[in-house]
Order: sequence, then C-alpha cells, then structure tokens
Amino acid sequence: MNMKVEEIIREVPELNNEFVSIESLRGGLSNQTYKVQTREHTYVLRINSRQNEYLNLTRRSEVEMMKKASREGFAPHVISSNVPEQFVVTEFVEGRMLEKDDLKDDHIKGMIMDRLKRIHRMEGNGRTCSPYDLIHGYLKGADQFQVKQPDGLNRLLHRVEEIMHWRSNDKEYNNKFCHNDTFLCNMIYTGQQLQIIDWELSGVGDVFFELAIIPFTNRFSETDEREWLKLYFGYFEEEAFHILQDMKFVSMVREAAWGLFYSGLTKGENHHDFDYYKHAEYCIQRMEQGIYQL
Repeated sequence: MNMKVEEIIREVPELNNEFVSIESLRGGLSNQTYKVQTREHTYVLRINSRQNEYLNLTRRSEVEMMKKASREGFAPHVISSNVPEQFVVTEFVEGRMLEKDDLKDDHIKGMIMDRLKRIHRMEGNGRTCSPYDLIHGYLKGADQFQVKQPDGLNRLLHRVEEIMHWRSNDKEYNNKFCHNDTFLCNMIYTGQQLQIIDWELSGVGDVFFELAIIPFTNRFSETDEREWLKLYFGYFEEEAFHILQDMKFVSMVREAAWGLFYSGLTKGENHHDFDYYKHAEYCIQRMEQGIYQL
C-alpha cells in the first residue's frame, strides 16, 4: 500500500474510523481504485489519474453530477470530496459489474435504457464533453507526451470531422447531458438496482455516442442494434441506424486516441498489464477493414 493511500485514509474521518482493511479493485484502466473496509461500512476510494487535466473537465463538476445522480437513485453516495482533483470516496455498492450475457436479459436491458434516459434528462451544470472534445483532448495530450501517431489516423480524423459537422444539425439529440462512459463495467447490478459509476467523462454531448458504447463494445449484430434503438426511442427509424454506425466509427477513433494518450501518460509504468499503444493500433486496423466494433 503506497504512502498516498495511507495519507488519504488518515485524512478522511469515515475511512480512518475503525479502519479494518484495504484492497485494490480491478476493472478500471484510468484511475487507481480501492475498496476500504471499516468495522461498520465499506467504501470505494478512487485516486484520480491526470486524464481530466487534458480534457478540461473539472473534478469538482464531476462530483456535482455524481451527487445529482445519487439523489436520483442510480449512482453511489459521495462520502468525501474535499480534494476532488486528487481523490473521491463513495459508498461501496454490493453487486457485480454487468457482463455481455446480461444483454440477453430483457429486464436488465430495460434497466440500462431507463438509466440512460434519466441521465440524458439531467441538467449539465455547464459541463460539456462531446466525443470530439474527447478525441481532441486525448490526441493533444498524446502529442505533448511525444507519442508516435500511427499510420492511417489522419484519414480517420478527417471522417470524424465530417461526422461532427453533420451531427451539429441535430439540435434534439446532440445537446443532452451524457455519461459518455457507459461500458458494462461501469454498471453495477445489485440484483434489484442498477447503479452507474465513473462519471469523469460526463458532460453535454451526443446521445447517439452514448447509445453506441454498448453495441460497439459487445459486437452487436444489425438486428441487435435495431432492437437497441427501438428500446431507447420506442420505435425504429433507418436514419437512427445510420447515425449509430457513424457513432460507432467515432467511438473507435476515441478508443484509439485514448490508447495513444494513456501510452504516453503511463510511460515507464507497468500499468494494469495493458498495452495502450497496441490497443490504439488494433482499433485503427479494424477501422481500416471497415469494422467499427472492438
């Protein structure tokens, strides 16, 4: 256990009071996350990476959104956020991360859609984060770390630019608050409830980018994607299907940009046994083959 974690535990009364144990939590590839056990309660301590500095997203506004979602009943309670730039402590939600097989369960799919719709109705507190902001922020950071840009990336960025201009005409779905990180691993199922964690990329953005996250990471078939859109909108439109394909493309470029950025940020560290640069190259290769799924 490094000194930083010990210092935080000493600083935060809830963690320090009758402290029992701490263990590292698996799952996230961006921050360090720990489960802290006291005699009475269990907490999650997240030590933040420097990602947000490069994305112009303040940790303070993230905590505000976490508190808002918690009041609405679908995010863990925030216990301590006095120094949100460095760390945040939330309650530990007893449950499990959703997995691909859960998407066969209509009840769980219905809960996911319910949460997405509620997130998209939230007021954004002036916090903006479009998929294009993410790509730009990650690539700018990768440049600062002098990460070599893989061949083929510029062509893909040109296509992203075209999609961005085209999507800017959609005033209804392109200006809503989004979580922007609704991967299955950020959804905790308690058996009754579905809680959404990791709000650091949240901000006003494009609903279709949010809707593309699960299909592009779980290799949905065309039929699955049509059903997915119908679940959200209540009906199916061919245009929505085409927008989803574009957003899967944007999602793949975002993944590549994220990989390049993190390969620079974590240089010299053995970080989670994950090769960020190879991940970026993999995404680009797949896009060059016309495949917009991980």
